[in-house]
Amino acid sequence: MEIKKYFVVAILAICFLSLIIGGFNSAVQNAKSEKAQKIKNAFSGGIPKIALIKLNGVIDASEGQASFLTDDYGAQGLLKSLKDANADKSVKAIIIKINSPGGTVATSQNIYHEIMRIRKNKPVVAVMEDVAASGGYYIASAADRIIAQEGTLTGSIGVIFQTMDAHKLLTEKLGIKSNVIKSGTFKDAGSASREMTPQERELFQNIINDAYGQFLTAIENGRIKTENIYNVPKRNLDNTTLKKYADGRIFTGKQAYEYGFVDMLGDMYLAEEITNKMTAQIYGNSYSKLPVVNYNSQSSFSQMLFGGAETLFKGDSIKSCLPKSYNMQAKLLYLWE
Repeated sequence: MEIKKYFVVAILAICFLSLIIGGFNSAVQNAKSEKAQKIKNAFSGGIPKIALIKLNGVIDASEGQASFLTDDYGAQGLLKSLKDANADKSVKAIIIKINSPGGTVATSQNIYHEIMRIRKNKPVVAVMEDVAASGGYYIASAADRIIAQEGTLTGSIGVIFQTMDAHKLLTEKLGIKSNVIKSGTFKDAGSASREMTPQERELFQNIINDAYGQFLTAIENGRIKTENIYNVPKRNLDNTTLKKYADGRIFTGKQAYEYGFVDMLGDMYLAEEITNKMTAQIYGNSYSKLPVVNYNSQSSFSQMLFGGAETLFKGDSIKSCLPKSYNMQAKLLYLWE
């Protein structure tokens, strides 16, 4: 009986702790960005620093599941951290660590434009990890400098839009017929219940071509037309080379360096060295050895205590076997499968 009593008390204590944590997390999530930034500045003491902000996974508009106990390395977490770091006067430069195959067009553009705004105030360096392809490269192209490993997979410059045609399965196998009442010719374009018409295919192709042109323009503005103000290595990329390799192909970091898509080959050690040189050029030699702070990461204690939960309850195993675009149908994607 005594063991059972202690067990019940322990369960109640855990439940009570969960309520407190949940309430605190809700308060943090609902707090205005300005207040959250003040809290972060208070803990950091306003010490001059380089902010390290990480992006892992597919880029889309879905909200992350971060709390004060967990990390948010998704696209929305990156976007929020970029805005906070830009407003944080103690942050003198930003390193963005990218490990992403890309994602949706609009969210990639949101992040790109935020980085371009930050570049007016402080240096930004992008570091590519295993994969920084399509939308991942789109984001990186906004940085002042791009660093990749020789074996990094990048490129895949292009757009994909996918719908499923299941009309034969529905009509011939299952005997299901779709009755569509619509206001215009293209209102159900891309429907899975019938074959795509030539006019619809032309419509979608024009959309793809326009989004592709936006991709090329973004790279031109980020890497070709932007004035270079830093005395650190930079590779030249011209429009001829850009269009030659912007056909959806992927290439290694070493190839990307040869073509001019990345500026240096190396790791975080090199990124820190280069970023410190850039800050020293702007602020003086006293800023040549700034500490690098994980800006969208929680405390090591939180990670140790609660980090295993994500591994235990991670994702849908069936979904993970399908191409990523199958889970993101009817969306314009800067994505490498």
